[in-house]
Amino acid sequence: MITTLCYMEKNEQYLMLHRNKKEKDINKGKWIGVGGKLEKGETPMECILREIHEETGYKAEKCNFKGIIVFNYNDNPSEHMYLYTCSEFTGEMKPCEEGDLKWIEKEEVFKLNLWEGDKIFLDLIKKDSPFFYLTLDYNYDDLMNYKIEYEEGEFARFEVFVPEEYVENIVKGLGKYNLLDQGFYGSAYSTCEVIGHWTSLEGANPFDGEVGQKSVSPEILMKFRVRKEFKELAYYIVKKEHPYEVAVINVF
Repeated sequence: MITTLCYMEKNEQYLMLHRNKKEKDINKGKWIGVGGKLEKGETPMECILREIHEETGYKAEKCNFKGIIVFNYNDNPSEHMYLYTCSEFTGEMKPCEEGDLKWIEKEEVFKLNLWEGDKIFLDLIKKDSPFFYLTLDYNYDDLMNYKIEYEEGEFARFEVFVPEEYVENIVKGLGKYNLLDQGFYGSAYSTCEVIGHWTSLEGANPFDGEVGQKSVSPEILMKFRVRKEFKELAYYIVKKEHPYEVAVINVF
């Protein structure tokens, strides 16, 4: 499950939501930021902008992406939470159906009834840490383990799903500009075999499969990284060599 969470801030305060209005609520009694689940077709940024407006009445002008939280609770499927802060917004606050909203001094927030893991990432926000990945392992309310990893800021990481016969052309294209060179190693990338599943919708001009039919086909998942200043060039080269109508290229 993918969710979003935002801490809105002004005048050295956070807007906190006391989750006290729903009977069945994993956050019941806790104070958290605002946010929620992605709806179909939404990006995380679209989701958090919508959730802020729905839950607070404010219209966010800009949200700052701070990190990704992996929330493991008992034996439930992992929740991947996109964490934001927001200090640019307009409008008037309205009541929230999820609980009571209140502006709290930042130094007082840690005295509230928080998830223990929330204290960790709120401290990271306070310290203006680099982009981070935080894994939290809970047994009910008890935080059993946590792990913090920081993004390697100088690199962009690529995942490319592509038919096997096109891998060599992509590598050659990137190699013309030495984009795959890593230190003393040239043309560094990895591949693994995967199975692609999709249904081509009306209006598509599919490379493989037929419109309206479910397709299954072997693919190669390429993984590599390039220096961030060449991210756009690498994306263009991969897109140029990729045969799909909608190329599957993920950049982190």
